[in-house]
Amino acid sequence: MFTKYRMNPAYAGLDYSLSVDALIRSQYTGIPGQPMTQYLSAHVPAYILSGAIGVELYRATEGSLVHNSITGSYNYVYNLPFGFLSGGLRAGFLQTSVDGESLRTSSGDYEPNTIFHNDPILINSTFSGIAPIWEVGVYLFMGDPQFGVSISRTPSIKQSIGSAEIGLVTHLDLYSQYRFRYNDELHFISAILLKSDFNVLQSDISLLAEINGNVFGGVGLRGYNSNSLDAIAITAGMNLGRHYRLSYSYDIGLSELKRVNEGSHEILLNYNLKKMIGLGNTPKVEYNSRNL
Repeated sequence: MFTKYRMNPAYAGLDYSLSVDALIRSQYTGIPGQPMTQYLSAHVPAYILSGAIGVELYRATEGSLVHNSITGSYNYVYNLPFGFLSGGLRAGFLQTSVDGESLRTSSGDYEPNTIFHNDPILINSTFSGIAPIWEVGVYLFMGDPQFGVSISRTPSIKQSIGSAEIGLVTHLDLYSQYRFRYNDELHFISAILLKSDFNVLQSDISLLAEINGNVFGGVGLRGYNSNSLDAIAITAGMNLGRHYRLSYSYDIGLSELKRVNEGSHEILLNYNLKKMIGLGNTPKVEYNSRNL
């Protein structure tokens, strides 16, 4: 719920000012080749364009695979009597590389100082490929309730990596959030995220308490049945002054992987300028000689 722009380009600008996210996630800590994610994004209202613009950098490693992407986005924001309706497009490039030396095949020869995969597709060095990626989204912002839907990589993409090929399938994300204001000091925020590649469905449900808009904490559940249950997420954080917000999340494993990993860690730092940018020009200064 803290990185809405990451999952939907139509959210850009809805933080009302320049907003920057820096995220590091270590998933399934303790497993060799565990997934690691590094993410940096910035988005800002562009009033002259009747919307907002944004950019993001993404890097993820999983086993022998390394994914690097750079994307930019534009979204048009339509004012409604009860909020905003935004529609956005994000596009860029994804580079995927494979460390051939770390791969092993059943028929290969891996004696000391020898790497021979005995496979016509695999090589001993790193090989990579680049493919275009894109995403479209719609976001309805009504203050307390919020709803978003985004779809990426449709139609699906075939990415060539050396002599191999990886399929980048279509993904659909559905998001909803509601803020319940118990009183001026205490707010509760509930959120539901549904993710699907049209073959598998995954859910994230979370509930957060926020005190005086400065300190927050809560719990989330990833999964909904025996095949999808993955973790319980414990989240806590606080505002660091007027511009910064720091949050930390720890995932307690629920799947069979819990036997061989030490959970997942995620740290997110957000910076918000808290200042309108480009909303009209500064009035011209007029000097009056009578006051000199």
